[in-house]
Amino acid sequence: MQCTFNGRRIVIFSGGETNSDDALLNEIRAIHAGHGFGSIIGRNSFQRSKPDALRLLNAIMDIYNTHPSHAPIPVLK
Repeated sequence: MQCTFNGRRIVIFSGGETNSDDALLNEIRAIHAGHGFGSIIGRNSFQRSKPDALRLLNAIMDIYNTHPSHAPIPVLK
């Protein structure tokens, strides 16, 4: 983030291959801990059933709605 004009630019990470829920949430936690603003997750959400995708998206929103140093680990139910 420091190389983005000392954090004055938004950083959103490009998506990647389809991952398990745990792998994707760990990646999101790492992005958030590094003060990234988000990740493109279309493939990881749209290739799941609607209920599974909604649970995943809610878990991701929970991660980004916390302060990075106090980020709890959301668990999918």
